Amino acid sequence: MARFDLTPSFLATGLAIAISSLINLPAQAQISEMRGAIMAHNVETNVSKNAGKEDGPDVQVEVLWNSPDWLKFAFSPRPGIVASLNTQGGTSFAGVGLDWTFPVSKNVTIDPYLGYVIHNGDPLENPYAPADSVRRAKFNAEELALGSRDLFRLGVAVGYRHSETWTSYLVYEHLSHGHILGGSKNQGLDNVGIRLGRNF
Repeated sequence: MARFDLTPSFLATGLAIAISSLINLPAQAQISEMRGAIMAHNVETNVSKNAGKEDGPDVQVEVLWNSPDWLKFAFSPRPGIVASLNTQGGTSFAGVGLDWTFPVSKNVTIDPYLGYVIHNGDPLENPYAPADSVRRAKFNAEELALGSRDLFRLGVAVGYRHSETWTSYLVYEHLSHGHILGGSKNQGLDNVGIRLGRNF
């Protein structure tokens, strides 16, 4: 099925939205970490069963800022922006989020995160009427329809801090509208991968 072209303007718009949402950060806020990740795209999990409808890998870039004082009540998550490009022309996205870090040992952390993204996947819903049962069933079996242009992005990473400068991660994330941002179609999208972070 056709997809919106992923142009620089798409990523620029997504990043502009992400940056504008961070305007309320204090002036002294500094970049905490920059990350790059390679993610296996649209994998099979118990949460969503859409593996094979799109291929990967995805290339992700993230920037996180130091947690501002006003987020102390929420265990001091770091606000950030993300852009994710699917290298096979599938669903790509950009958005904002919050990232928590909970130490497990001197070098190991558990890092859950929650965000909001806009993606370029299309169509959002099955375009065939219920009466067109053959083409409707074929679409459901082969195509990814996420049901909403905007999605929640939630996940968890296990981090290993190699030094004060570098951290590597194993990452799992799930994207879905959760029947909150969209209608009845809620297939979801799951990605797993590895990430390298440069700490500042």
